[in-house]
Amino acid sequence: MYGGPDMWTAPLLLLAVPLLPAAAAVAITLFRPGENTSARLALWSTAASAMAAMAVVALSSRETVEAVATVADGEIAIGLAANRVGAVLALLTMGVGLVVQSFSTRALAGDPRAPRFFALTAVLTAATATVATGATLILVTLAWMLSGLVLLSLLNHHEGSEPARRASRMTGRRFALGDIALAVAAVLAAASVGDIDVRSQEATVEAMAATSVPLGPTDVSMLTIVALLLVIAGISRSALVPLHGWLPATLAAPTPVSALLHAGVVNGAGVLLVRFAEVFGAVAVATHLAFVAGAATVVFGTGVMLTRTDVKGSLAWSTIGQMGFMVVQCAAGAFSAALFHILGHGMYKAAMFLGAGGAITAHHRARLRPPPRSSLGRVHRMGVAALVPAVSLALAYALLDPHLSPAGHLLVMLFAWFTGFRLLTGWLAAAPLGRLASTISAAAIGVAGTVAYVGGLTTFEGYVNAAMPADVPAAVTPQLVAGTLFGLALMLVALRWLPGALGLASRRRAYALLVAAGTPSRHQTQPLPWRRL
Repeated sequence: MYGGPDMWTAPLLLLAVPLLPAAAAVAITLFRPGENTSARLALWSTAASAMAAMAVVALSSRETVEAVATVADGEIAIGLAANRVGAVLALLTMGVGLVVQSFSTRALAGDPRAPRFFALTAVLTAATATVATGATLILVTLAWMLSGLVLLSLLNHHEGSEPARRASRMTGRRFALGDIALAVAAVLAAASVGDIDVRSQEATVEAMAATSVPLGPTDVSMLTIVALLLVIAGISRSALVPLHGWLPATLAAPTPVSALLHAGVVNGAGVLLVRFAEVFGAVAVATHLAFVAGAATVVFGTGVMLTRTDVKGSLAWSTIGQMGFMVVQCAAGAFSAALFHILGHGMYKAAMFLGAGGAITAHHRARLRPPPRSSLGRVHRMGVAALVPAVSLALAYALLDPHLSPAGHLLVMLFAWFTGFRLLTGWLAAAPLGRLASTISAAAIGVAGTVAYVGGLTTFEGYVNAAMPADVPAAVTPQLVAGTLFGLALMLVALRWLPGALGLASRRRAYALLVAAGTPSRHQTQPLPWRRL
């Protein structure tokens, strides 16, 4: 335990993380200051909260930082607890919130609804930080529901915008399904074995596994029900198939809201499953449901993203695919890799959305540049782009070991290879340095990037390993992961190389389906009773 000044300093710093932005939101709501004052209140409170989160990260490296209230028998009533995982997630939340609010002071200059925006973003960062550090399932559930409600209000920032209202209604229906599932999980767990203490879940898992509920002709353990409800809540919040439609619809929201959504709120499934890893990882039905939903989302979201021509639309569908991959990692028991993915995706997507306007200018500038001095053939580009990441991965694994499960290794290697392939394909297509120099530089970029990724994952895994479950008994097997990847590869190869009129018709049909899926559907403009979800 902490002694001396740390006995009070550590809990106060942890409480400051969500309370400072919340206090700023209350001040803006009660005193109704002008735009500039509201911006300063939100910005400086989030900056102070971010510094407190940095201190909590440092303190949590020694032991879990706690600020909890207990009842007479010593059981936890309410409070916050940040181990290395929670502290890192809280720092990410505050860092993204700080950047977005700083951007918004310029982007919303002169907007009469700017004070409302800054108050709501302060509440959203506070609620999201509470989801990351709440010590009990009930508190996490309340913060989860609050963050969803605030996001719905932010989506309606442009008063009178019909697309924004439609997006808010659609998002609200999806969120309601997940929120109800999470609330039922919290109530059932509390009624059967008591509120789940995030700090020590092992005893709760055993108690829920021993508690059965009659459902039809068979009995189902309370553990299975709660784990499945956690997965449903994650599917809803992270826009996984089949509840994915709300995320592309939110493109009508202001850019700062999109940045907060894609960098923070949409990571909900990963945060929830990582924080309750011992509950989720003990139920095979839950891990396999998450795997199926995640795998389907990866294929569908990535496919639609590749057909999009608009910047924000491409980013939105990219997020859907990335969320699917994150959940697949959780299902495989690679929680440290999933958390590493959450951090990287959050920072990357915040930067991409805040810079989306500049992407159009960059595109026009690229069109005005002179053509490359030496074009590279398609076979040359594809061969180098495929070979370099594979060799780089072999080198990285010879030097480093991320200590993941076998299924986790497969997923990490797939992600590293595919990312490298996409990056090098674009680089070699531009060939800005000529044929030979572009090929050599592609090899250097591939090796450096892959080793940096595997090295960063290994370092991060070593840091958070103490806060992760040592064993995930119900994780999906590497055989299932490998079989799924092999089946997808066969399907793509068959679609690409199927000869004759049948092959051409199949490719055109697949492309048309992906384009249609990424286009606003009829029920977004004229809601149909049978497509409410």
